[in-house]
Amino acid sequence: MASRPDAGAPIDGVAAALSSLCLVHCLLLPWGLGVAPVVASLVPGHGPEWLHWALLALAAPVSIFALRRGIAVHGNDRPWQLAALGFLLMAGGALAHETGPAEQLLTVFGGLMVATAHWRNWRARRA
Repeated sequence: MASRPDAGAPIDGVAAALSSLCLVHCLLLPWGLGVAPVVASLVPGHGPEWLHWALLALAAPVSIFALRRGIAVHGNDRPWQLAALGFLLMAGGALAHETGPAEQLLTVFGGLMVATAHWRNWRARRA
């Protein structure tokens, strides 16, 4: 039986890009602030708390849509589980805003988990 084409596959790319945007924010902005004291004095910390929540609110619906479509195509819910854990970690990072390295660790590992979930979802669609 031939596999049916999946018109929703590009949404995984959008969802992975949004997760990557979170990761870039978490990794590059603190580094930039660390090497540019002038900028650090203009922008305390590494961004407002609302930015974490805004990125989560933007990324979560796209991810949910992409992963649910993937389950409908390949029936594997492991990417969904991995992404859910990743979003929980990122939400924990947002809750830990300005508490030190816990925020960055939770957010970075959560973002990596969500990106990995979308990569696995994409691969399962191709299998």
